[in-house]
Amino acid sequence: MRMDDDASRPTWNIGAVARQTGLPVKVVRHWSDVGIVAPVGRISGGYRRYDTAGVARLQLARTLRDLGMGLGDIRAALDREDGLTEVAAAHVEALEAQVR
Repeated sequence: MRMDDDASRPTWNIGAVARQTGLPVKVVRHWSDVGIVAPVGRISGGYRRYDTAGVARLQLARTLRDLGMGLGDIRAALDREDGLTEVAAAHVEALEAQVR
């Protein structure tokens, strides 16, 4: 963990975030590139830093991905907090239909 000089909140590098979320570093990087999560900053050398909110967002994204949601749907659900329940319910219905 590293404390940014200009902020009092903790931030982590991509490797630490990958360990916390159980995602491969490549997935964290890709999901960052496609807008699932945004780094709060970069340190010298361009290394990405993520805060607690970013880690929580990745954990939720991983859960939604495990439920079979696509990245576009995940990003849309995370970007509009009020619609997350409806999106999850729609995917549960789709999974139940596949099981039947």
